[in-house]
Amino acid sequence: MAEFSRKRLWQNTGLAWVVALAIMAAVFMYWRITPFGNHSLLMSDMGTQYIPLLTALRHALRYQVFHFYTFSQSLGSGLVPTVAYYLLSPFNLIVLFFGTAQVPMAASVIIMVKIATIAATMTWYLQRHFRTTQRMTMVFALAFSFCGFVAVNYFDLMWLDSLILLPLVAAGVDRLVDQGRPVLFFGSLLASILTNYYLGYMTCLFSLLYFAYVLTNWQGSKVGSRPWYGRIGRFALTGALSGLSAAIILIPTGLGMLLTAKSATKLLNFHLTPEFGAEFFTQFGVGATNYSQRLMHAPTVFVTSAVVLLTVVYFCHAQFSRRQKWSAATLLLALFLGMWVRLFNTIWHLMQAPAGFPFRNVFFLSFVMVMLGFAAWQAEPRQIKRSWQWELPLIQAALVVGGAASVKIMLRLVSGRSAKLTSYFTGIQQVHWESVGISVVYIFVTAAVIFGTRAAWRKWLLSGLVITEVAGNFILAMGTSKFGNQQVYAQAYRQENQQMAKVNDPDGQLYRVQNDNALINRAFQGNYNNYNDSLTFNFHGISGYSSTLSESTRTTLEKLGMFSDNVRRIGDVGLTPLTELLLGVKDTVHLGNNSSWQTRTTGYSGMGFAVSTALQNVQLTSDALQNQEQIMQALRPQRHAYLQQAAQLADHVKVVSQVKGVKTTYKYHHQLSLKMKATGPAYLWVPSGQTKYATMKVNGVSVAPATNANDKTALVKLGNFKRGQTISVTFAAKYSQAIYHTQVASLRQADFARLLQTVRRQRLTVKTVSSPVKTSLQGHVTGTPSRSDLYLSIPYDAGWQATVNGNRVQTTRVLDGLTRVPLQNGKNTVTLTYHVPGGRLGAGISLVSLLSFAGLAWWWRIDEAGVHRERSRHLRKSSK
Repeated sequence: MAEFSRKRLWQNTGLAWVVALAIMAAVFMYWRITPFGNHSLLMSDMGTQYIPLLTALRHALRYQVFHFYTFSQSLGSGLVPTVAYYLLSPFNLIVLFFGTAQVPMAASVIIMVKIATIAATMTWYLQRHFRTTQRMTMVFALAFSFCGFVAVNYFDLMWLDSLILLPLVAAGVDRLVDQGRPVLFFGSLLASILTNYYLGYMTCLFSLLYFAYVLTNWQGSKVGSRPWYGRIGRFALTGALSGLSAAIILIPTGLGMLLTAKSATKLLNFHLTPEFGAEFFTQFGVGATNYSQRLMHAPTVFVTSAVVLLTVVYFCHAQFSRRQKWSAATLLLALFLGMWVRLFNTIWHLMQAPAGFPFRNVFFLSFVMVMLGFAAWQAEPRQIKRSWQWELPLIQAALVVGGAASVKIMLRLVSGRSAKLTSYFTGIQQVHWESVGISVVYIFVTAAVIFGTRAAWRKWLLSGLVITEVAGNFILAMGTSKFGNQQVYAQAYRQENQQMAKVNDPDGQLYRVQNDNALINRAFQGNYNNYNDSLTFNFHGISGYSSTLSESTRTTLEKLGMFSDNVRRIGDVGLTPLTELLLGVKDTVHLGNNSSWQTRTTGYSGMGFAVSTALQNVQLTSDALQNQEQIMQALRPQRHAYLQQAAQLADHVKVVSQVKGVKTTYKYHHQLSLKMKATGPAYLWVPSGQTKYATMKVNGVSVAPATNANDKTALVKLGNFKRGQTISVTFAAKYSQAIYHTQVASLRQADFARLLQTVRRQRLTVKTVSSPVKTSLQGHVTGTPSRSDLYLSIPYDAGWQATVNGNRVQTTRVLDGLTRVPLQNGKNTVTLTYHVPGGRLGAGISLVSLLSFAGLAWWWRIDEAGVHRERSRHLRKSSK
């Protein structure tokens, strides 16, 4: 019988995987998602982050290059935080079975396989937890694998691993409490932390709550068993050692994340204020949130009408004790408050408020509801009072409808009082009453099946309802998605990759490229800003978009005039000859529909050069033009300025309230007349932003940046002009007085040419040292008493270890976020080698923790064996 039960358990687990995969295939077929059509998931973070990262991962695996530092993320950064945040899932290995042009297709397959695996592990857990192998465990597992969190956030595929491992973590807690065996809990929690430490942290919090719930209901024999506080000790030690065993990833990642903007906290996020209202109940119905609402919505608690109804039945059922009901209610309440109260929500989200995609901890509530719903199903829901069988679905339907109706009411109440709440309710006010109607129908049909059909039919009917409901909700959630075009992507990728192969350091030299390509953008239905093209095409650029972006690198570039949309993005809009010099930009590459060219930048002088100590004294401000002037004076002092301000002749402002019948916030249209005071390229700088650069024209010709930089600060090149030339600049702005804060300056071409000659006399010639693992650079430069520092176009990072002529030297910061190395007089051989900060410490802690747990697990196993023998002797005596 035991063998048959184990066989059926694995049969159910495998069958759940197949059914879930079939549902996902059907959903993707409906929307013609690759590999079932030409639509691809080139949208949101999938298109801008995951596809480039998966492409870079495929390249690393294919060519067996596993460096711990990369120059393909903005100016460069340590790879461990990025890999830990995005790429540690073993499912990512699927990319090896696809070509680089088919990585979007590989991503679709990864998502399908991951969701199917969630159903499999949840089926396994339900069977183990309830000690049953009935087929209905698969149906309830489908409700979890297609819950609201998955339907809305599936394209953030790194999060799905946590849902795969959550049932195993819960099963590990069950086994630890019931049998004293900690291995499953230790291993599954460790895997959850390693595959995605962010949700792994949430899983640690949930395991505390779930352990308290399980321990409260533990029915262990009092005779011969360890007291309940013994189980607490084992749980605490196992959880702690599991977390410490991940130190090899957590410590380097933690040190890396401290360098990002995420290290800053806001007191506003720790207030005891509610995060949502009655609209919460709408989320229990199908289609409550779709792609267009992904950045701002109520908790996506969808788990099918059956699970919601059966969860309530659980608390009405006489079979469950008061202790069971109170412990379950407490667990649900704790998870609900973790989302509803801002303070608790912030704690759940690693002390940071999410920037979009809110309530990422909602799937824990879904998990518990599925667990309780299945318990009620097993207990025969028709045993509750007859009146409740009518009242419960009515209440459930009323809450869904009432929640939908409350949105417009709340919008009226908060309008003009709270900008944040107004924005929130405006974003979710698209109440789809068709979806609400479908939800109500599902509620009553589900109630009729559960309470009014025979047992022989009930399982099949309920299974059909659950399958159609989860598939329908997924289809509705994808309804407003801006899919990409796989065929166009593949064609553009091959063409662009062929061109970029010429500039991705083929000779071993290190340099950067300004990528002005536009071919691949045609594959995106939405706006695509090419932030991570350097990862996609394996070259070294300037721009980057990542949650692991170094804040000092970003702010340095922003202060030099580069465009930054937010703390996770830096673009290459704003380059000047000076920043090309400072950042080692060698080429500008363009590949468009009708033109293709590659040019050498005027300022390129390698990745570093000898400078005087004056560069250390430059303090960057918020004024990009002032900063560039300071730097040029430090590199080559002269009496007059390198950047000559243009003379303002006139500023004619026209007030326009509407553009093509649409109300505009950029009411003031400026026509600015300027007279150039120097020969060379001219740049416009608006310190306050508030300008619509997309409308900017010079003498009637558009000079709008390729990236939408409206309302942000960035240096905008107006063109190359001669001294005395008069130009007309037109643009729209939010303020009539914007011109009084606007600067236009020309770079004196002849003076900058002399600066380049000075710098190039003592430039660094550098090459990367070939190694599949180690990141090492070696170069030669001449030092003199007047130029005793080496400026490096490499972000300052504590992981870099430098030697000069074989002697260890200390690197320091220069220009806020770049690197300085002291030089000796004469010829210098400079070597830089990257060591992961905290890597050795983390590896040591992990090793000690693993060995400690192995010893404890062995000791506890012997101890449990003794307890089991004692219990057996007691039972034999009792039987006599």
